[in-house]
Amino acid sequence: MITRPKKSSGGVAAEIERLGGRVVYAPLIRTIPPRTWGPLDRALRNFTHYDAVVFMSANAAVFFYARCMNVLGRVPRSPQVLAAVGPATRKAVEKYGWRCTGIPEHPRAAGMAKVLRLPRGSRVLVPRAERGLNVLQNILRKRGILVTEVTAYRTLPDKNGKHALRHALIKGADAVLFASGSAANQGASDVKLSGAAAVAIGPTTAAALRAHKLEPAAISKRPEPKAFAAAAALALRGKS
Repeated sequence: MITRPKKSSGGVAAEIERLGGRVVYAPLIRTIPPRTWGPLDRALRNFTHYDAVVFMSANAAVFFYARCMNVLGRVPRSPQVLAAVGPATRKAVEKYGWRCTGIPEHPRAAGMAKVLRLPRGSRVLVPRAERGLNVLQNILRKRGILVTEVTAYRTLPDKNGKHALRHALIKGADAVLFASGSAANQGASDVKLSGAAAVAIGPTTAAALRAHKLEPAAISKRPEPKAFAAAAALALRGKS
């Protein structure tokens, strides 16, 4: 079970099928625009004031660039420093002609902070989910970096996906792949009751699963399709 939409599965389905698995989609969350575009629009109109932009998800990049076209009629010139949390996010960024200057070895706030070698007083723009974590922003602010957070999108539960997940678990799904903390929050209890193996895309998602008293059977070493599929295969070997 992949708990994200097919169009944003990032190639993990193909990797799982290559390993002999069968994939069923059950997207547990859907992304929608923020309650107000005001903060993001102001940031876009003053975009040249920022020294760096940080994307902690592909969704943030997609909504950010769509709003650029709506407000500015174009995508502005890439900032001096541009960081993406992982390969899928980098791909979303580079689709619009920007080039990442940093991608962390480990997809966590500390890893992202490590690649952002910015002097004190630097101005950083962080387009994010409405209820995203503040760990990275707090680290940067302690370094004297000026961080502007703007909501680029928000997530809501996907009732149809929830129904699909429950149906598949009843039918005996073997593993459920979680690619975000939001998805983990929506589906962890169902997986826990079914006994299927839970697979997390990284430490942050694993922590969200544990918050629901569900221990991941495997955690992907990298937030990329091959590593995620390999983690699923490891989880299933442990089940057999």
